[in-house]
Amino acid sequence: MLEKTILRVGVLGCGMISADHFAAWAQCQGAQVVAVCDPMADRARARAEQFGIPAFYDSPEAMMAAESLDLIDIITPRETHAAMVRLAARHGIHALSEKPLCPTLAEAEALVAEVGGTIRVMVNENWRYRAYFRKIAEWLQAGKLGTITLARMALWRSSMLPRAEDGKIHALTRQAFLAKEERVLIAESLIHEIDVMRALFGELDVLACSTGRACPGIVGEDSATILLRTGYGLTVTIDGVMTAAGHDTRAPDRLEIAGTRCSVVLEGAVLKLIGAEEETHVYDEAVVRQNCFNASIQHFVDQVKSGGPFWTSAEDQLGSLRVMEDAYRLAGQMPVLSAMQLPPVAPPRITGFDI
Repeated sequence: MLEKTILRVGVLGCGMISADHFAAWAQCQGAQVVAVCDPMADRARARAEQFGIPAFYDSPEAMMAAESLDLIDIITPRETHAAMVRLAARHGIHALSEKPLCPTLAEAEALVAEVGGTIRVMVNENWRYRAYFRKIAEWLQAGKLGTITLARMALWRSSMLPRAEDGKIHALTRQAFLAKEERVLIAESLIHEIDVMRALFGELDVLACSTGRACPGIVGEDSATILLRTGYGLTVTIDGVMTAAGHDTRAPDRLEIAGTRCSVVLEGAVLKLIGAEEETHVYDEAVVRQNCFNASIQHFVDQVKSGGPFWTSAEDQLGSLRVMEDAYRLAGQMPVLSAMQLPPVAPPRITGFDI
């Protein structure tokens, strides 16, 4: 527990996603960013100037040694998260790490065991903080759906297709490192959906998984379907694709939950409860997206101050990483998708009916 009125925060990493973090810290009550760090000093300086932060560094060690920090926000590449958490632990600084905590379950388990009670570590798995998912959780807690009989979640995007305007692949212009990653869609994107389904329904076992790749610009998967089941028998499916023509490059999730009393449909940031009760909530996706950063960062600060549990602790993250590892293991060797060798049988012509 920290009883200081205002906690001193350092931010590690000033890349693409950091703007959402800095905007959230600017709204946060009880903490203030006093220093930023990036190996590219010009990028650190630019973020510092943009958000009125007094100090910038190109060395994490130098920043932690000089700034008397209470908290650190780690927004560095995923393969560096463990090293940054260990560095924070050596300085006694509580850490918020971008997802995933580590690239693999084994690395994350080793990190959690090593850091132990030295510092408190939370993972910024902020998808579950989105307003529509929290509303669904409220409905589930209130028993509005009755017995849940099936749940499915989908993330369909065109982010790994060449853009019409310049021929570039959108996802790789934003995250160039994905081109060489052997694990792409599940590890980078569907980890969010896995976490949301765990938050809503509890721990999940992977029954089967299939992956594929259509984009020639990457080595990892750009499509996946995961079949899961809870300990109490609920079947859950999660599927995603990054090569879906006609879909937006950053299209939001679609979610359907079947219940014996009410069901839930989320599509296009419109959330509906249907059945014995009916409600409709329309959200602004851009607002929801930024607010999930705001909410998760505020939760981190509040729980460090109070000593209370993190909703998305490092220990909780192990459950999502376990699902991820099982999904990749069961998927086996990933096929490279190509054009169908033969078309399906054409539908017959029926008198009086035009297609």
